[in-house]
Amino acid sequence: MGTPTCVGARPDVRPPLLDDLRYARAVGDELDEREIFVEGPVVIFKWRNAAGWPVEYASANAVEVFGHGADDFVSGRVSYGEVLHPDDAGRVGREVAAGTASGARGWAHEHYRVLHKDGSVRWLYDYTRVIRDAAGAATHYLGYVIDISERIAAEEEARELERRLLHAQKLESLGLLAGGVAHDFNNLLTGILGQASLARQQLANVPGEFRRALDQIEGLARRASGLTRQLLAYSGKGRFVIEPVDLGAVVRELAPMLMVVVPKAARLEVDADGPTVIMGDRSQVEQVVMNLITNAAEALDGGPGEIVARVSRIARADEPPQVVLEVRDTGRGMTAETVARVFDPFFTTKGAGRGLGMSAVLGIVRSHHGRIEVASQPGEGTGFRVEFPALDADVATASSPRAEEPDGPRGTVLVVDDEAAIRASVAAILGYLGYEVIQAEDGAAAVAIVERGVPITAALVDMTMPVLSGPDTAQALIRLAPDLAIVMTSGYSEEAATLQLGEFRVGGFLQKPFGLDELAQALARALNR
Repeated sequence: MGTPTCVGARPDVRPPLLDDLRYARAVGDELDEREIFVEGPVVIFKWRNAAGWPVEYASANAVEVFGHGADDFVSGRVSYGEVLHPDDAGRVGREVAAGTASGARGWAHEHYRVLHKDGSVRWLYDYTRVIRDAAGAATHYLGYVIDISERIAAEEEARELERRLLHAQKLESLGLLAGGVAHDFNNLLTGILGQASLARQQLANVPGEFRRALDQIEGLARRASGLTRQLLAYSGKGRFVIEPVDLGAVVRELAPMLMVVVPKAARLEVDADGPTVIMGDRSQVEQVVMNLITNAAEALDGGPGEIVARVSRIARADEPPQVVLEVRDTGRGMTAETVARVFDPFFTTKGAGRGLGMSAVLGIVRSHHGRIEVASQPGEGTGFRVEFPALDADVATASSPRAEEPDGPRGTVLVVDDEAAIRASVAAILGYLGYEVIQAEDGAAAVAIVERGVPITAALVDMTMPVLSGPDTAQALIRLAPDLAIVMTSGYSEEAATLQLGEFRVGGFLQKPFGLDELAQALARALNR
């Protein structure tokens, strides 16, 4: 049979260059195969096996990929080795040497870069064949290169989009984890804070260390709840609570706890008297104070020294009053280079995973419309100065009223929560406040109690429960008892709870953790409505 003059579909795998040329001859003798490569993306080269790979032939379209014309390469004004990207030249050379030594007829290079005459970088696909003499020694290389820069850019863009998607998914997963941890931790804190506040109320007249220990427990539980608020805010299920905060009081309350990080041979001095009230999120302000004092303690390197934490209120001419927090130490100090980078987000002088980070402190200060400065010299210690806009003292010192002493029976409260410890703690507080209590471990049990006709004055209903959700439970209870006062409770914020409730409205909301005073006030408001 003769050679066919036409063929069907070309195979998916591109045949080597020489096979293409043989195919071109078979199609028709009138076709000059070189004309195929005068234009288009494929550039033909013939290189001599010598240093720099001198070019003996280059197709005319070389100028489109390299910026250098075929004459530039063939004349030797430009060698192929010169246009290889410096970071890829060594690898390309090793691939040529390995392919030649293996006896292979040809190979496809791993994609590499070349430098265009205008300075831009181009990515190439390169298929090379070896030309050998009668003795088998490689004398020349014949090959073609294709500019694949656009494809590489598209692939990199796709990878970047994938990285961003994975990053977003990771953040979403972390957010879900943070929200779940905060929710569960708030449940634990509700039991701790409830029992501590009840003990404090019952032992109001007991002086001494026992009373102070209860105050410490309650204070630490409330600070822990501040950390869970930050976790909830990160997860998108909470928010920062902006309220009047006495910065001096924060420093005084934190000082005893922070003594554990101060070296035994060192001294922590606190000067924080007078009206020093700002508007802010207490948990975030506490983080600033703790981070600055902890850093100061570490700067002492475990030896003797002094840390001074001073809070004052200042007023400058033609400027609103400011509350100033100064934390100074007599530690090792910092170089000018370290001072210049102390607020950089990826700079640290400590081990990985330690501390809030001064960049985060800067972010908190700025979010509170404040400013922060640092001064330090090696061997002379470090001083941080933070300024916040001051708030009038009479506005800031207003506090929530304390719970009143029980004055007789007040009705029956149905406590609906799937956590037994929370039910027990809340029941104890309500009993102290003069309420009768009925407990239900889930929504279905609560509905069954009301269906039996048990007289209920108010209900505390947890938002997240098995069997029947909090919102569904509340709606079922209202249908059975329209006058029932309902207070929803949740480890998440009121905003997150409102989204779950939709248009359905209840008598109040109480965020976990809560103590005796908060519970008494929430119930009173719901009953008054």
